[in-house]
Amino acid sequence: MKSLVVLIQPLCLAWLLLGAWIVFACWRRRWRDAVVPAAAWLILTLLTCTPLASLLLSKLEGAHAPVQIRDLPEADAIACLGGGAEPSRSEPTGVHLKPSGDRLTTALALLAQKKAPLLLLGGGGYQDKGEMMSEADHVIKVIRTLAGDAGSITSLGICADTHDEAVKVAALFKERGWKRVLLVTSAYHMPRAVGTFRKAGIAFDTVPCNYLSSTNRVGDFHWLHLPHPEAFAVFGTWFHEVLGTWLYRSKDWM
Repeated sequence: MKSLVVLIQPLCLAWLLLGAWIVFACWRRRWRDAVVPAAAWLILTLLTCTPLASLLLSKLEGAHAPVQIRDLPEADAIACLGGGAEPSRSEPTGVHLKPSGDRLTTALALLAQKKAPLLLLGGGGYQDKGEMMSEADHVIKVIRTLAGDAGSITSLGICADTHDEAVKVAALFKERGWKRVLLVTSAYHMPRAVGTFRKAGIAFDTVPCNYLSSTNRVGDFHWLHLPHPEAFAVFGTWFHEVLGTWLYRSKDWM
């Protein structure tokens, strides 16, 4: 039944129709008519029927070894990069955890286990009634409502990007005479974050989380399977990081 449901989904139907078109064109010996659909079918197959996207992303995720919270040293602060949560008009808590929400939960776990006395929460901005608001400020307000205390969490305000977060953390690092911070972000984003924070002059220990590639999941690993749309998101994440790294290097940010 599950396989049947997958087969009638739009992505799988498009993949099957492209395959049928290729077979029909080849059967009629219309080789030129088969070139474009064959190229599209091959791209779809490689990205959605094989672990190619996950294997590409896993190379970024593997740049820094996984850690256990209990094994991490104590630090002066926890720097959690944004992107893990956003305001919601409908969620009962008033906040929606995005795919990278593991960043926030990992940082809160570090704080709860007293790995540092302060959590610096990064993130972008959103527009509400014509006014730009900070995602981090909203998340802290929700935490204060749920837990009753958010005094050990500080917002970095509206940050344009990872470089902006690094600059703000570096200013606090220098101003308060900190020795070391714990850097929390998605494992795939950690290589770019490490280069950016190191360039900003911050001493840190890495805490990678939010592993997205299928190679890091518990369960069976399949080399071939029916098309799955999640592969597009995984590939898009990898491509975004590749372009982001190139851009940061071109601007001498890392």
